[in-house]
Amino acid sequence: MSRPPIRAMRFPNVFSIILLVVFHTCLVNAQEEDSEEAIPDKVGAEIHLKKTERSLLKNMECQFCRAIMKEMHIEVARHDMTKKGESHVWETANAMCLGLLQKYRLNLQSKKLERKSDDEDDEQSLAKSGGNRDEFVRAMLVLKMGCQRWVEDYGSETSGFIYKSVKEKLHSADDAAQDFCVNYANLCGKSKAEKRKQEKAKEKERQQKRREMMKKEDEREAARSKDDPLKALPESSKLGLQQMLEAAKNDPLQYMDDEAKQRIQQARTDLRCEVCRVVFDEVHNDVLKRPKAMQREHDILPFMEAACTGGEDLSLPNYFGIEPPPLPPLWTDKYRPHFAKKTKHFVLRKFKKGADARKKWRTLTKDGKQKPPPVEEGEQDMMLTMTCKDFLEPERMAEVLYDNMVRCSSRYPDKNSGKSDCDAALAAAKEVCKSSGDAPCSFTSASGSDNSKKQEL
Repeated sequence: MSRPPIRAMRFPNVFSIILLVVFHTCLVNAQEEDSEEAIPDKVGAEIHLKKTERSLLKNMECQFCRAIMKEMHIEVARHDMTKKGESHVWETANAMCLGLLQKYRLNLQSKKLERKSDDEDDEQSLAKSGGNRDEFVRAMLVLKMGCQRWVEDYGSETSGFIYKSVKEKLHSADDAAQDFCVNYANLCGKSKAEKRKQEKAKEKERQQKRREMMKKEDEREAARSKDDPLKALPESSKLGLQQMLEAAKNDPLQYMDDEAKQRIQQARTDLRCEVCRVVFDEVHNDVLKRPKAMQREHDILPFMEAACTGGEDLSLPNYFGIEPPPLPPLWTDKYRPHFAKKTKHFVLRKFKKGADARKKWRTLTKDGKQKPPPVEEGEQDMMLTMTCKDFLEPERMAEVLYDNMVRCSSRYPDKNSGKSDCDAALAAAKEVCKSSGDAPCSFTSASGSDNSKKQEL
């Protein structure tokens, strides 16, 4: 992206002066016996800030804040940069230090940031700064470094604030500086010390809570270690068990009998279209429960990424650093694979028999108090989970679902879905879902694929 327009530099000889003074300053600093920790300059000049200069910049954060916010607001509004998005405003924040050097000078004696007059040239600035060229250029470098440090600390917050302020015309330049520096950054105003004190108190409280949580976790880990039945095993046996756990994690079917493997592999082929449609339906329904402003593509993506898992299984310990497989996804509490004897294909059906027991089981998973599901149910969970992972492409699926939600929303502004001829989840499934043979899936208006006829998969 192109850099935002900035006025030409006022000082024609400033770079040659800086090079000379920097070289001189480096020699002087090398001879100074100063025990303070040196902070390297980050703007290209090899100088070090003195202790007094670091303290000065810390005390001038409010002045830097007001100057940067005001000038940035003016530049963004003048060039209408919000049309190109917030990223363009963020680039402006990074370039503001050059603009600050053009419009301001740092008075090291009075410890103030002074704005130059519009017609002020370099000789006039030098004269107003006391006439000492070395000190004048040194002040310029300190100003640049102070600005750079401020932008590193607050630049990301600044760009978002200015973008919204200018785009929605919320503030003038002065009002934007006042609002941000006093109310958001707590760098200005009589109550800034009290606000920072409150923030430190809150941070201290958060740290204390974290320490307590870590202590409890250490105690639980110690208890698990004490009760670990594998602790007394010889190292050779532990290594063998670790390898078995890794193999089972990488290939869940490895230790299953051949008949179970065959059933699961067939289900992964037969159920691909139906499971794909269910995933779109479930994610769509979850997203619609959120506020309208939180239904964008990047809001949908986390739901899609988690579509094939139901969270961590807390009932099983973490042996040898290998975490147990995650729980089956929540939608498996609604659907079960069923082998149709007539077609000799697996299809999805509503979870009816045992549905109440399944709900109780799911409730217990929150605390890890559940027992393993029955063998048949566990096999069915594996069928559905592995089928889901076979086709899941979170980024593409989230993008397609969002596009169809937008189309439905524009067609029915009062309701994103619910119209028989505008089902975002169904439209997305028709666009994305494919059988194991890479053929597009055909669907009815209800969840699942059209199984009125035997599909050639």
